[in-house]
Amino acid sequence: MASKLLMYAALAIVAILVIAYVASISLSGGPWAGGTTRVAVQLTDPPSVPQGTQQLLVSYSSVEVHVSGSNQSGWVSAQGSGTVDLMGLQNFSETIADASVAANSTINLVRFNISSIKVMINNSTYNVTSPNNQVTVSVTGGQKINSSAAVLVDFYPTVNSHASGNATAYVLVPAATAVVINSNSTVSVNTAVGARSSITAGIRAKLGIGLGGGTCIGIGGGSCGATTTVGGSSGGNNGTIMATAGDRVSNFLVESVNYSSRTVFGLRYTLYPVATTVGANATIQVNDTVGYACDNSEWKLRDIYSNDTALFVHIQNSPSPGGCPI
Repeated sequence: MASKLLMYAALAIVAILVIAYVASISLSGGPWAGGTTRVAVQLTDPPSVPQGTQQLLVSYSSVEVHVSGSNQSGWVSAQGSGTVDLMGLQNFSETIADASVAANSTINLVRFNISSIKVMINNSTYNVTSPNNQVTVSVTGGQKINSSAAVLVDFYPTVNSHASGNATAYVLVPAATAVVINSNSTVSVNTAVGARSSITAGIRAKLGIGLGGGTCIGIGGGSCGATTTVGGSSGGNNGTIMATAGDRVSNFLVESVNYSSRTVFGLRYTLYPVATTVGANATIQVNDTVGYACDNSEWKLRDIYSNDTALFVHIQNSPSPGGCPI
């Protein structure tokens, strides 16, 4: 009898301890406090494409958001996959995935895999390659999520053409920026995959659309370096340019930077005697140059860094007395 009483007493003590633990967790904001909220991942804005482009179809999969703070940390899978026509997203957003995250947490990254790309130009469809099929985008602002919200990605890649044998090949260089949009009286967040919403002027300003904001997403990610247009002069500070995928240095368009092989791959455009609109594949190494001495647009590849960024230095030449060949 005494042993049974001791057993009952022990069970009662355990029950009291469990109840006290659960209560303390709830009061301190533990794993069950605050609940979860649904977050839509949305795309907006059109890309930069060749003249005559009618559609740019990007098929995607494996959408994830990276959560920090609150009661959750790490990558969270979002439900959604499909195909988006980027040419139809000007002034609109489209939901591509839906995730459930801890309330009052912060999303600082979003990533998705590109499974295929097709472009329609003048009623003909072409396959498009990309130097980076996994796009990872930093989410600016550090805004906490405490209601239905969306991670709005301004995805504005550039599609470049180049000669490949007797045909023309197309390459997509990703670029993007992202912010969190919380649902309120003026913005309604639709988490249904495929749903479209108009983009307000306030959201466009927050994204920096049309203001030069954004992050170039190349091999390994990274911020846009200072750039020059084809045939332009120095766009960097003190005659230097930190370039990554998507940046232009004089007549050279960087498509990928490879630290391990110490090479930069891209498209070289001929400017003289006749300018070309189709770039030729080119791989350059440290101490190689791009551009032209005759118009003072020559740059030397000085170094390549471990974050797959290339350092170009402007070569100060006096323009040729006779000018460039015509």
